Amino acid sequence: MTRGAAFVVQHGLLTVGLSVGLASAALAAYHRPLARRLLHLFLFFILLELFYRFAYGGPVSSGLLLSVPETSKRETVELLAGHVILTCSLSLVALLAIYAMVGSWNTNIRLPVRRIIQMGIVSASMVAASLAIGASGVDGPRRMAAVMLPEAEATFPLDVVNAFGAVAIDFVDTRRRAAARAVFEFRGVTLVDHESRRSASEVYVVVIGETSRRENWSLFGYTRATTPRLDAIRDSLVLFGHVSSNATNTILSLPLALTRAAPATRGVARSEKSIVTLFKQAGFATFWLSNQERSVLSNPIARIAAEADHVWFTGGGFDSELVGELGEEMARIPEGGKAVIFLHMEGSHFGYVARYPASFDHFRDGQGAPRQLPERQSRLVDEYDNTVYFTDHNVRAVIDKLAQCHCRSGLVFFSDHGERLFDNGLTDNDFGHGFPTISRQEIEIPFFVWMSSAYQEANPGRIEQLRANAGSVAQLHNLFETLVDLAGVDYHDRASSLSLFSDKFRSPLELDVLNMDQDTVAFDVAGPP
Repeated sequence: MTRGAAFVVQHGLLTVGLSVGLASAALAAYHRPLARRLLHLFLFFILLELFYRFAYGGPVSSGLLLSVPETSKRETVELLAGHVILTCSLSLVALLAIYAMVGSWNTNIRLPVRRIIQMGIVSASMVAASLAIGASGVDGPRRMAAVMLPEAEATFPLDVVNAFGAVAIDFVDTRRRAAARAVFEFRGVTLVDHESRRSASEVYVVVIGETSRRENWSLFGYTRATTPRLDAIRDSLVLFGHVSSNATNTILSLPLALTRAAPATRGVARSEKSIVTLFKQAGFATFWLSNQERSVLSNPIARIAAEADHVWFTGGGFDSELVGELGEEMARIPEGGKAVIFLHMEGSHFGYVARYPASFDHFRDGQGAPRQLPERQSRLVDEYDNTVYFTDHNVRAVIDKLAQCHCRSGLVFFSDHGERLFDNGLTDNDFGHGFPTISRQEIEIPFFVWMSSAYQEANPGRIEQLRANAGSVAQLHNLFETLVDLAGVDYHDRASSLSLFSDKFRSPLELDVLNMDQDTVAFDVAGPP
């Protein structure tokens, strides 16, 4: 038996053996009404398990569970609609589960003990056989445990238990650090050259894109003209073509971008406040304008948004509404005032076709696409490219507003993470983000900086150094210190070498990314993950 075949047999025996063991234990307790009701309720987690297994190819993870409360009803419907056959099949399973739960709620049920024991013996035999196969391919029990334990933990229901355990630990740790975060302040915050800037009007805009992969921006070399308005002012932008996200979903990525946390120190985001508070301490008025739906729970992004002086949510319209609100907020900034405005877009989040108005249905029928794909995949790529086309329109509109204010202003655009989009040929059906394994397309993001002529005249050395670093490899945890320099702020104990404005900035030797289990995965900057 080849090594690959042995692994398949071993993993199959382990998965089936554990499942049979779980079923036998459940049946043994099934005659007890309370246990039976709890079991029926727990079975609904199988639906989540099956959806994630079939759609994403892996076990339930803590990152997935953290994202579930943040997914709006609209996004949930769009996601399910993107997997029609799977959704319909699981809906039938859900109806059967509900019928079984209702039918057995008050029924006195007792199953044959002999049959339960037989199932237990089969389970133990299969697990033992799996362990024996595993032991034959490794040296020593420790090595076998190192190989087998991750496989067992990725098997239902252990994956669900582990994921809930990790979420519970996060919740407890967040509560434990809440008091420290509530009173946290950055030390020694000052404006650089504050005397010369006392009467200068300054506006800085941080545009947070959503699910935008760099590969589909013509600004970064895509063959379709998805960003014609930004392409037209390319010489006014500082483009960073080698920036990666530190995670593949929003709930994990943004705290690493907007706080001093990094994948190895992500707990910092729970005990410290974000860049929003730093700007407030420096005397800037702060705004958080979001086209994401307002969260009803206290999560990392909601806590960051709440730090701003002014918080506004559109209620789920198009991102162009943010541009209109930005204009209104800028009109309220007094002469000589200073403001930092965060715009959190819906961007390119699935369902793509709902992210842009009909007038931006620009790419159709696969025309001009760099790849030939089946009809459904081609249609989704067209729709995705239209979201980029609309984002280009909105970001250019923001830049035009900043240019018209005749103040010292700057804009940083980045996306929280990227997206898979049938990247491995005609047989690849994967689209979306948050997969158990990390792909380049999920983390490679567009990142650029625009600065007004007034800003450039006041900061020529800073601009020169930023352009010198434009070819560097960077990650989103470099954003915090970069924004500090963009706005001309200083504070004690800075890690200034992380800033893209720093002459001490150095590209990392490897990229650190949190996977959906919140484990740090490191891989070479030039190779596949």
